[in-house]
Amino acid sequence: MSIGKAAAILSLLSQEKGMRLLSYVEEQDEGLARQIRDQMLLFSDLLAVDERGLQNLLRETEQELWVVALKGAEWPLVERILDNLTPRAADALREAMVEIGPVQRQRIHAARQTILQQALALQARGQLWFRGKGRDHEVIF
Repeated sequence: MSIGKAAAILSLLSQEKGMRLLSYVEEQDEGLARQIRDQMLLFSDLLAVDERGLQNLLRETEQELWVVALKGAEWPLVERILDNLTPRAADALREAMVEIGPVQRQRIHAARQTILQQALALQARGQLWFRGKGRDHEVIF
């Protein structure tokens, strides 16, 4: 199995399970774990997206996805998303996040995966960059 395939599989798991498996790999082979980690894409990696790319991603994804995906997300990521919206859109998103109430973890994971797939599609079109993700795709700003 290639490193890219292993990273893709680990990225599909919940963050907790993926990190646990990656920790096991790291115990066996630190270099391999580092290579896999460089190719994995996690929802928290959206913190490393360039400003214009993040704005493109926000424009191309439904607000309902963000409402679900940001449930339980790290505050710096939520704040970054809100900062890249118009004040009116940010207020609407905040309000929707409060109104949604409890959300099943599976639904959150599905929303995050959809957003990450859209981010990868934008990256493939050169409309979004992840700072420092993998040596081949690293961009200097």
